[in-house]
Amino acid sequence: MTKNETELSSVPPAKELGVEFITELNKLSMAERDEVSCDVHGVNAVSEDPELIGECVESLQFEIESIPTREKEAYLLARGQNPGYVMDKKFLLMFLRANQFDTKAAAARFVSFFQIKMELFGRDKLGRDIRVDDLNEDDIASLESGYAQVLDARDRADRAIFMLMPMLRKFKPIENKLRAIYMVLMFALKDENTQKNGIVGIPYNIGSGKTNDRQAILRAAQLVSALPLRFTAVHYCYDDETLRGIFYVAMYVFEKAARIRSRFHLGTDMEVIYTLMTFGIPSQSLPVSFNGSLRLGAHREYICKMKKVDELDDDIDRIIVPGKYDVLLGRGKPLQKYSGNLNYHYVIEGYHDRYEEAAKGVKAELAMEIVTKINIRGGRFLKQDEAGWTVISNEAAKSKVSHTFRNHRIAARTALKKALVTSAKNGSPIPMPYQSNGSILSVGDNLQLKSPRNVDPKKRKFTDKSMGV
Repeated sequence: MTKNETELSSVPPAKELGVEFITELNKLSMAERDEVSCDVHGVNAVSEDPELIGECVESLQFEIESIPTREKEAYLLARGQNPGYVMDKKFLLMFLRANQFDTKAAAARFVSFFQIKMELFGRDKLGRDIRVDDLNEDDIASLESGYAQVLDARDRADRAIFMLMPMLRKFKPIENKLRAIYMVLMFALKDENTQKNGIVGIPYNIGSGKTNDRQAILRAAQLVSALPLRFTAVHYCYDDETLRGIFYVAMYVFEKAARIRSRFHLGTDMEVIYTLMTFGIPSQSLPVSFNGSLRLGAHREYICKMKKVDELDDDIDRIIVPGKYDVLLGRGKPLQKYSGNLNYHYVIEGYHDRYEEAAKGVKAELAMEIVTKINIRGGRFLKQDEAGWTVISNEAAKSKVSHTFRNHRIAARTALKKALVTSAKNGSPIPMPYQSNGSILSVGDNLQLKSPRNVDPKKRKFTDKSMGV
């Protein structure tokens, strides 16, 4: 009997696991139930204490050194290859966030991470990030199949969404899909907000290709339990009651924090998707439609960005899935309708009158105040390149804010010119646009009434290209 078969044989029967899970939930206090409910429904906020971070990093290093040598062979090999990579503060912080700054638990996960990395990719790659070109042909087929994917939108709590779809099985040995899971999740975890906010997991086992492979579920659960991530909710989706037991295998591996945040959803694709929506999961970003057909375009783009980051190899921190308060710089209607851009323009509108009446120096202060306000809500000003989104500096963001005010001013004047021209042509009363404070918009010396023939039609249309609107 192999090691993995031995591990599987030690897992209690599904019925016993189900009883244990229910008992564990019943023992929760009211405060714990409220916290879990808020996490699962996506209404909790996350904050970190900068002073605590420094202390915990030092404590984590101590806990790692305290682990017996025989239990951390892979970690010692990795540190021998590249100590700067292994003991990098940002890297250590990922494990602290995964365990909510429990340094002892984070140290155990840290050591397990290198052990499972060695089993999947070999000893020679322990001291660096794994790249797509490290994978073999079967690994890449599994990666591109959509078996494991991170969605292109976040839930209402601004958390990344990881979806596991076992019915998409393009692999030979089980290691192919484990490597796919590793690559997809570690790429998502490059984003600091994903580390902080946690990840929502959706094992989706519905349709003709559904599986009851307990071995695969066990190995996948062991892998994600070693990665530096924290599941803030797990939604097990299935269409056959007999499949519920295989999910208990995953829960057997997961720590308590993930188990008590697990929910089960039985039904058709349509029924399950509607249920997921009530937990703040955006249905339009799911790779499955209401009728069960697959939509893998977003996943293919994700893999293309993963390959492009490897190709560029420029050490730039990129964001693959922007947050709901991020301001996306660029053109096009999708950006116009993005939640962060809509929020940004709402904030701009609130400052409009103060900004227009302010002196030049005060204008700069107000622009920076807006940037700070966006940042406090967790938003960032992002520009896009071929490999993802990058954060621009606060000075650059302040300049963009000032540019937005200028464009709004031009838009108001253009709209009034158009109204005056139309009124002059039709002989109708001239409508006067109002500002947010109720006063009539003043055109001043910059407004010159032109005949319809002399009006440049290109100037009648306003587009703020810098803010995606």
